[in-house]
Amino acid sequence: MIYNSENEHIVAGVFPLATFTYKKTSQQNLFIKLFQDCRNADDSFSIKGLVCGNIFATGEKGFAYSEKISKQKALELLAKAAKQIQKDTRWEDLFKVILFKEFWPASLTNASVLENHKYRSFQADVNMVLKLHPSCKTFADYLQSMKAKYRTKANSAYKKSENLSIRSLSSEEVIQQQRPIHQLFSNVLNKSEYRYGENYPASFAALKENLGDLFICKGVFLDDKLIAFSTAFVNGDTLEANYVGIDYNYNTKYAIYERLLYDYVEEAIVLRVSELQLGRTSELIKSAVGAVPVPMTLFARHTSKIKNVLLKPVLENITPREFELRKPFVEKFLDN
Repeated sequence: MIYNSENEHIVAGVFPLATFTYKKTSQQNLFIKLFQDCRNADDSFSIKGLVCGNIFATGEKGFAYSEKISKQKALELLAKAAKQIQKDTRWEDLFKVILFKEFWPASLTNASVLENHKYRSFQADVNMVLKLHPSCKTFADYLQSMKAKYRTKANSAYKKSENLSIRSLSSEEVIQQQRPIHQLFSNVLNKSEYRYGENYPASFAALKENLGDLFICKGVFLDDKLIAFSTAFVNGDTLEANYVGIDYNYNTKYAIYERLLYDYVEEAIVLRVSELQLGRTSELIKSAVGAVPVPMTLFARHTSKIKNVLLKPVLENITPREFELRKPFVEKFLDN
């Protein structure tokens, strides 16, 4: 918490410590070779970071500020706060990189103030965002807005998954399903080139209990067996998809991942939100449901002055993955 001269709190910031572990397949990445904190027994590499933001959600989740100051001033104060944390001997050697994540294009003018504090900007994966057309009042309307081949694709996913049951879970049910939820989460995490926060599902029950309808946790059941789950947050006029977990033994046969994406769309329509944020990764399949890529910018600084100089050209080589953007909607539904 940051206070002004009148002892009023004007900025609140969250700075979790996180260890990002990159798998063996990523070891040729120059960023990892230069800035790794340790090499693990399985040939993976770990980087310890101090993060202003939520490592489990895409977007500007790490701070809030008073109307008495500007966003730019708030970020400047947070950069100074991060510097103070770095100087505190209690945190010595607990992190080497400081990361501010992730800023929307409209925020870059304000966020660029971080560069005055030796932060380097870069873009990683895009956020896939679906703007819901005002005419889509029901899921049937959504399907009718699509070109024939994409409507057929959606119907095929529903046909394959017709034996599945998808339902919302209460906090008590989340606790009952804690073990399979954690395993399903790990299945997805293990497919990623890097991992962090393996115990995140332990928070689901508390999130549901405290946020109620603002946190959505759904289970996908085949008979009585949980074979997948999805989570999302309702944030004002936006539905933010969070995490999914899948038993990949069933994924192809039952089109689980596709079905979960369409379920997010259904939920967004029911909630009457204007935007569905599907997050990073799987850009191709997300574009097939109508999402488009929005670039997100991060800012990083190494605690070593020398390595921070080297950081700039390394980060400039990190770019979003290329993919072929699908355009599933007929022309009249392209603009809101």
